[in-house]
Amino acid sequence: MMYRITSTLATMDIDVADSEPLYQELERNGWFLIDIRDMADDGTNKLDYYKKRIDEGSELLELNCNIVIGCDAGISRSNSIALGILVKHFKMDFYDALELVKTKVPRCNIDPSHIRRLKKLFSVGPP
Repeated sequence: MMYRITSTLATMDIDVADSEPLYQELERNGWFLIDIRDMADDGTNKLDYYKKRIDEGSELLELNCNIVIGCDAGISRSNSIALGILVKHFKMDFYDALELVKTKVPRCNIDPSHIRRLKKLFSVGPP
């Protein structure tokens, strides 16, 4: 299921068996998929991984693309990258962006390791 956070940014879960038809359907509907199923959910991702994916999303938005960030479950990893894109591209306050993602994606439960990495990447202090 796809959850729209803004009109041009969404997150979703990706069923491995349906990957190719999903890519085609998203493309037909004007969405570009950033597949982050290779991202770990155990706190081992380097800051460069977050930066690369956030920059990729931001660059696509600059080109007026609609993007959807996808991982296996659509609960933690995809929402963490969407959070970073909101902060970088949309210039949102970190905590406001986090609340927006939580509001728009009911299943959102970003792992604390991702929150820590993003705070470090964006030099965010306590609220």
